[in-house]
Amino acid sequence: MSEAPSSHAADSASGIDSILLLFICLIGVIVIFTLVGMVGSGIVQRTGRRKTRDEWLGGIALLSVCATVALYIWGALHVMFMESYTMREECAKAGGAAKAAQVDRYSASYFPLRFTCRIDEGGSYDAAVPGYVNPAMGIAFVLAIATGAVSVVARDQNRSTGPTLTGGR
Repeated sequence: MSEAPSSHAADSASGIDSILLLFICLIGVIVIFTLVGMVGSGIVQRTGRRKTRDEWLGGIALLSVCATVALYIWGALHVMFMESYTMREECAKAGGAAKAAQVDRYSASYFPLRFTCRIDEGGSYDAAVPGYVNPAMGIAFVLAIATGAVSVVARDQNRSTGPTLTGGR
């Protein structure tokens, strides 16, 4: 049986360490609160009149960006705070005790979020990051891009078809 690996998930193959990831998560939380504040501010400023299609789509785009960032932070926290004993537990949960006993090293990927248990015979399997995080993050990102683009197009159409004012007397 191999000796228990001592590497941390923060020592990923891509070289991103946990301090940088913690900083990225902190920036993500700030971005989430800023975007939610922008959506709330837009709602407060537009009370008393109907919201246009581009305003609705812009709000959905901002909330989709918030969801994407929140999902990334949630998945990253699963990888970031792992210690060597929790790594072995996560590998055992994902692949069973027999596979976990063959694990000789771990690696972490932060895009897409993944914690990989590497078996000494050359195989590997993913653990720790919930299976819904990456697909949900992808869907939220696509929704943010699509609604943001449609919002910009709708806003430009409203500007080009809106009434123009002349400066005459």
